[in-house]
Amino acid sequence: MVRASRRTSALAPWRCLAAAVAVALLSGLALLGLAAPAAAHASLIGTTPRPDQVLAAAPKTVSLTFSDAIDLKTALVQVLEPSGAPLAVGDPVHVAANPNTLEVTLPAELAQGTRTVLYRVVSADGHPLQGSFRFSVGVATASATPDALVSDGGALGLYLGIARWVAFVGLALAVGTLLLVVLAWPGGLGVPAARRMIWYGLGALAGASAASLLLYGPYVQGTGLSGVASSLDYGISTRIGTLLLVRLALVAVVVVALALWLRRARESGRAGGAGPVAATLIGGGALALTWSLATHSAEGSRFVTLPVDLVHMMAMSAWLGGMPALLVLLLKVKDSAALTKAVPMFSRTATICVIALVATGVLQAWRQVGSADALTSTTYGDWLLVKVGLVLGIVALGGFARWWATPRLVAAHAVPEGRGSRRAGVTTARSAAVEAGSARLGRVVALETSLGAVVLAVTATLVATQPAEAAHEAALAAHSSASTNRALLAASPADLTIGFRLAKPAPGAEPVAFREALAVPEGPAKGRGFVQAVISPAFGGLPNELHVSVTDDQGRPLPVGSVLVDLRTVGGTQERSSQSPLSSSGQGHFFSAFTVPRAGQWELGITVRDVNGTEALVIVPFEAQVMGA
Repeated sequence: MVRASRRTSALAPWRCLAAAVAVALLSGLALLGLAAPAAAHASLIGTTPRPDQVLAAAPKTVSLTFSDAIDLKTALVQVLEPSGAPLAVGDPVHVAANPNTLEVTLPAELAQGTRTVLYRVVSADGHPLQGSFRFSVGVATASATPDALVSDGGALGLYLGIARWVAFVGLALAVGTLLLVVLAWPGGLGVPAARRMIWYGLGALAGASAASLLLYGPYVQGTGLSGVASSLDYGISTRIGTLLLVRLALVAVVVVALALWLRRARESGRAGGAGPVAATLIGGGALALTWSLATHSAEGSRFVTLPVDLVHMMAMSAWLGGMPALLVLLLKVKDSAALTKAVPMFSRTATICVIALVATGVLQAWRQVGSADALTSTTYGDWLLVKVGLVLGIVALGGFARWWATPRLVAAHAVPEGRGSRRAGVTTARSAAVEAGSARLGRVVALETSLGAVVLAVTATLVATQPAEAAHEAALAAHSSASTNRALLAASPADLTIGFRLAKPAPGAEPVAFREALAVPEGPAKGRGFVQAVISPAFGGLPNELHVSVTDDQGRPLPVGSVLVDLRTVGGTQERSSQSPLSSSGQGHFFSAFTVPRAGQWELGITVRDVNGTEALVIVPFEAQVMGA
């Protein structure tokens, strides 16, 4: 019974550690699962022509502006005719060497009608984005409704997220364990469990990087798992694929160098010193650099952002990666002499790492978040707050361990052995105190380790999430675009329309009013037409633009003498402004600038008048928004 009790007591810390690790793994997988549908890092923030714009003349080019740099080699832009047939367009190029833009040239002669622009691009940090928009020449017509260019690769995004997390854990485990050994625990090289942790870390890093290289090509091309083999060359040709190859080569070099060094260290009995510490930092830094070069740190002022990102990753690896090795020392080896040196050294190292993490984290947050609104209104901001909360929790546990558990462990080891008949009893008491202190500290470190694994999962999620500042700017641009291009009517026979019929009004009376959408006036085609009206940006109290297209049954420009417009209130006294003529740009297109006095519900009264004196009144309701609402 006594042996069974002792065995159970000995296994208790390891059961606690196993439970903590299991919770960390499940939590990490859950976090990565939640992050699987994360948006691409680049967002479309502007186009020329703008979405749903009706142009009087055919444009020579189509340009797109994104919130992030775009990989030109992988960019795809297609323009479809109303029938769905693709137009022969030029290869995408950057506009004025701006990496955030794409431009394609169009054929010299474009007939009237609505074209659909499809795009699939990859941002400079390796995340794909696809979408479409439409523009019209002369008049809006029925347009192609294409399916997505390719599959969105959602499952592959999840697999890549898991591989990214495993690679983070592998790097941290290898770097953190090695640093603890060379700094404070040279005897750890003789402990099989410590050596295995180093090799397991490097193996996880290599395996996850190889998996990422295999998955990246089909992820970008959207071909799914079936395209792993066919997309490998494509993946390798990208910047991300090249960096993954470099990482694998670096891992191979590190493995060979480490094996040679471990053999020499065991033979000489010397594992510590400035040389091994420097070699660990250089090797770990070179591996971490393959991540930094694949993120936004490689853009802009890279001589500042790259070192900041590199220090951040190395500090996290040394801190979080050293905890599992410390657990081995605390719960399995239980070497009192090693504990009294390693625990205080790790505590000091962790303090330095936390200071470095806070400093670099603030700089990164300032660069990638930019404002309080971006922090609180974006997915990136949400995950960043989660990460900060987890790190604060680990810091609190670390403070408890440093200021309470660690001093008691050192004090227990300092108990004198005594002499004579008291020696055995005192030694037994000291051993029991050291063991109890190790178990107590081990439970705290186990909890820190589990939270650290979750922090690495959140970090992997942040890498796959659009930075807060870019996401916030994209949301503002989308809101502005939606307001600017709010189509009050769609003058396409296949879409929403408001039709009218020209007739001579009674003397002193207003022309017959037409309000009903999706209705074609009865009677012959002669004298019948359709109106499209676009107001931008539809803000109250600010200047706006009105664009009107007048077409016949076939979507062709309808010859009219003039188009007049007045602004009307809705409800109440139903006030209206005086009529103003719209300027004509030809091909049935009319336009004018006007001001909506305030936000709220309004109506436009659009009077269409031909040269024979026949008229029709089209009533267009709209809502003027408050800017920024």
